[in-house]
Amino acid sequence: MAITPVDPRPLDILDGGFYVNDPYSRYAWLRENSPCHWDGINELWVLTRYDDIVAVETDKQLFVSSDREKGGYRPNLPADQSIIGTDDPLHQARRSLVSRRFTPRAVQRWRGHITATVDGLLDPVIDRGTAEIVDDLAAPLPAKMIGLVLGFDDDLWPKLKHWSEASIATGGGPRYRSQEGVEAVLEFAMAATELYTDKQGCPAGDLMSRWIEVESDGGGMVGGSPFGLDQIVSDSLLLLDGGAETTRTVIARTLLDLADRPDAWAALKAGADIETAVEEFIRWVTPIHNMCRTATADTELGDQTVRKGQQLVMMYPSANRDPAHFRDPETYDVTRSPNHHIAFGFGTHFCLGAALARLEIQVFFERLLQRVERIERIEGTPQVEMPNAFVHGLLEAHLAFTPA
Repeated sequence: MAITPVDPRPLDILDGGFYVNDPYSRYAWLRENSPCHWDGINELWVLTRYDDIVAVETDKQLFVSSDREKGGYRPNLPADQSIIGTDDPLHQARRSLVSRRFTPRAVQRWRGHITATVDGLLDPVIDRGTAEIVDDLAAPLPAKMIGLVLGFDDDLWPKLKHWSEASIATGGGPRYRSQEGVEAVLEFAMAATELYTDKQGCPAGDLMSRWIEVESDGGGMVGGSPFGLDQIVSDSLLLLDGGAETTRTVIARTLLDLADRPDAWAALKAGADIETAVEEFIRWVTPIHNMCRTATADTELGDQTVRKGQQLVMMYPSANRDPAHFRDPETYDVTRSPNHHIAFGFGTHFCLGAALARLEIQVFFERLLQRVERIERIEGTPQVEMPNAFVHGLLEAHLAFTPA
């Protein structure tokens, strides 16, 4: 009988270096040999199989996000007051306040604005022929869009971009709580509070105005729990981080992926379905590394006993390359269908802004394909990774663009 070699390397899922040094070979080993794996360094269970992650996401009674002692939806960090740090029925009550604004049909109202924004970003890049793809292309679009959705002035987007970059890094765990991250959270909270005050006197069609309306109509309560400025600021930061960083990461990394895969670029130029391709972009990148749940009772999972109060970390990039659910999962296939990835989570906490993110990514690459003949790496330029245990971020990379 063949003996599967033991992976001798200790697993530290809160080490950002783990995610920039080929985590996929580690995921493959874990899926095969230890799908529910104890990370003794951080005292967390690590889940790497698609089915196990879906099972945890689906069982809302046994696995919760709202633990405010050891950890909530992030590893070893107590849950905050944002919607993602709550469980049903409060979670659904808070989510329903704005969910209709983020349906696939509802977000289409932004298509024209997104198209104009993308063209405005592409114009100087095409004229110049080169771009630092994060700051020039990938980061501005989602920062501008989420600012617009929340109700911020358009000229604030550079600050929103900075606040998002600095604050989302803190989600990697306690060791990522830098002074820069804390200051970014505080600065954003001040800006959101100022926006809250402004919108009280001059409401509009944005999310901040909607939350203020709900707060007033409900007497400061939603779903039987307090709902006021603290919750509104927390939800605003959640939408900023979720809306800006994830879309930026998919756009930036997909640009590199397509530059490295001329066959995929050629297929798209030849008319491969862009909506289908977008799902493969998202699956392949999987911008969020993981989310957590806390067990409310002892349970068995993957031949392991998970104790009450222990956290489980769901590794989405591993699930999205699980051969039990994806044909040739290590193949980049822009025509892949079906493609039931879980990059946006699964179940009740499925990403609220997924439809908007998909639309932004789709429009970006539609316009790029129409306006650019080819994209290529620029020899000798840096590619700077974001070593973080939360997001699969990219800080800097350079490409050349040949106009169509």
